[in-house]
Amino acid sequence: MNSLISKTFSLCSQIASTSSTFTIRRLAVRQLNLCNSMGTKALIKTNKSAAKRLRVRGSGSIVRNKGGGSHNTGYKKRGRSNRLGQSTGIKEPAIEKRMRRLICK
Repeated sequence: MNSLISKTFSLCSQIASTSSTFTIRRLAVRQLNLCNSMGTKALIKTNKSAAKRLRVRGSGSIVRNKGGGSHNTGYKKRGRSNRLGQSTGIKEPAIEKRMRRLICK
């Protein structure tokens, strides 16, 4: 652990002594790789298709859009079409946990 701290301080001193943005980014990536190689928790990538369909409310619950309102709306009643246009929350805790893992929130 002490070796990790000393390596971190040496990288911070290198960053402070440089003025190039490219060099700072390269050193930051090196620091990230160093932390990842030391046995820290692996990062999970965001599922972009889920991130485009879901969003998190201020209260922390997840909101999704309802399906079925994009075509064949000629025979659906107006109230039904209006309800399909609204968003709704995810009610099931297990599904919400799975969706939260997909969007990394």
